[in-house]
Amino acid sequence: MKTPRLRKLILRLATGFAFALVALAIFQWGVGILAVCFYSVFTLAGISWIMTTIWIRPLRVERELSADVVRIGEPVAVTAKIQNRSPWPILWLYAEETLPRAIPREGTWRRLMFIPPGRSFHLSYKLTPNRRGCHPIGPLVLESGDVFGLFKRARIDRRRDWITCLPNYYAIDDFQVGRRRQLGDLRAIRSILDDPSRVQGIREYRRGDPMKIIHWKSTARTGRLCSKVFEPVTDAGATVILDFHQDSWLAIEGAFDRRPPARPMRWGIIPAARRLDKGPGRPATKAEQPPEETAVEVVCTTCRYIADAGWRLGFFCNGRDPLGLPGVSIAQARATDSLRAAQQAARRRRDDDRLEPIRIPPQRGPEQFALIHEQLGRIELSDGLRIEDLLLLELPHIDRTQALVVVTGHVTDDFIRGMLRVRASGYRLLVFVVRDNRGHDHAFEHLAPAGIELYRMDEDWRLREIAIGRQFA
Repeated sequence: MKTPRLRKLILRLATGFAFALVALAIFQWGVGILAVCFYSVFTLAGISWIMTTIWIRPLRVERELSADVVRIGEPVAVTAKIQNRSPWPILWLYAEETLPRAIPREGTWRRLMFIPPGRSFHLSYKLTPNRRGCHPIGPLVLESGDVFGLFKRARIDRRRDWITCLPNYYAIDDFQVGRRRQLGDLRAIRSILDDPSRVQGIREYRRGDPMKIIHWKSTARTGRLCSKVFEPVTDAGATVILDFHQDSWLAIEGAFDRRPPARPMRWGIIPAARRLDKGPGRPATKAEQPPEETAVEVVCTTCRYIADAGWRLGFFCNGRDPLGLPGVSIAQARATDSLRAAQQAARRRRDDDRLEPIRIPPQRGPEQFALIHEQLGRIELSDGLRIEDLLLLELPHIDRTQALVVVTGHVTDDFIRGMLRVRASGYRLLVFVVRDNRGHDHAFEHLAPAGIELYRMDEDWRLREIAIGRQFA
């Protein structure tokens, strides 16, 4: 089987041989004016081919982004610089950026130009991401040729950049998911940590009690020193686990069109809260939004609530990071010189067969939510590890005082058995089922008797059942 390069070489040799035969025949027969015309055309074709070959090689392309991590609706200014480093001019050059179809754009992202030697031209435009995800910018396609239109040559610049669009979330004022408090501090059997805000009673003063625990009102009333007795608590938090296996979302009844829209859509109306949305870009409505995007918003909302409360927050997911930086922000990767290597590996988009999940260990602090928020902006569906297998692998690394919040889109018998095994290990479990009403009803029969709280997140997202808050765009 002949390769394209071999075919091109054979075609060039055949063309040259044909020209040589014609030139030999003209010289042999002595046709003067025809020979002059033929030599002129042959010389012109050779010069045009040489010009086309050497013009496009010395071009250098650089691209600058005003920001690589933005929110939905925030514009990003992009400038692509095309520099001619050769000593000869490029008479014509067509440059065009490769951009996602769904992102609205303004400005010049394609241009026909003339570049003098040592000069440069710019492509300046603005992108307004209207949906969550890691959007590729580039590569830049360059095309040039001779002035006579005989030959053309194209070149694809290897550089590619990415814009991470963060998901929306709700700022929760209170987590109303049951009578007992499922997230945060929990009552301990032994006195591991005394919470000064939880006074259980008073007792007689004992030698060695600090002055700060003396109950002065009872002391004044009884005439004897009395000390406060606090309720023992264990400081805890939650680990949010997102099921992003493709089978969990493609199996939901009612197929969703996951092709990017031709133009931005507007927000739908949510009864639970009001969305604050600014900017020209608008994501799709709730009816058109894929269910996995709703799951990402649920996870992001829960993580923000846990982080604002000052509890330890962890995150695990069986999804895929297109940049190959699981658990690492872009700023951290840039500081360790690993971003360039990750971007080069991201250009080779192959089937994902990795079983290593995205793991962010539980920690406190505002930077923990920022890291998870950015990771949720880049995450994609994967065909690797299933959620029940992920839970069993990660249980030895999760403290038993941590509450596990599992978000999935499809409930199977294996999933139910996995949740029951986790519950039998002594963990507190909250399970959110997104747009799978039959699966929710089936799981409720088996998980509720075991003490696992189950919540259904259907088309209305049922946010009013778990939170009272407002939306940040």
